[in-house]
Amino acid sequence: MALAAAVVAALCLAVSFAQQIASSQVPAPVKAGVQTRFPGAKVTEWKLKGKDYEAEFNLNKIDIAAKFDATGAWLETETTIALREVPLAIRDKFASQFAGYKVVETQSVQRGDGSELIYEIHFENSKEVVKAQFRPDGKGLERSAKAKATKGK
Repeated sequence: MALAAAVVAALCLAVSFAQQIASSQVPAPVKAGVQTRFPGAKVTEWKLKGKDYEAEFNLNKIDIAAKFDATGAWLETETTIALREVPLAIRDKFASQFAGYKVVETQSVQRGDGSELIYEIHFENSKEVVKAQFRPDGKGLERSAKAKATKGK
């Protein structure tokens, strides 16, 4: 249980360090890496996440966030997908474990290390916002949660 708490804390900490940056602050090799992997992509937002750069863009009417290291090497791509594209095993797991939560966003995640495609679901209830990753067979991987902001505070 302590390990799970440590993982959630690390994920929350990692997410909190994402910083929006200007295009002028992005190294040329990173910009070139985006164009090599996604020809014609017009980046709408750049973020610095630790030492890595994330490019957000829309390609063929699909929202994409791609992560690259400072040398322009591709690390990961998160692609927005429809809930119906999420494997049934994951949807069943979500329905049983998170009854009362509303799905906010669904993504497929492809990593540059050659690992299998995973799925990320962002969902919420009245108290918290949760981000969870799953293998195609429905096995849960990582999960992080944060309390929803209360109005007026």
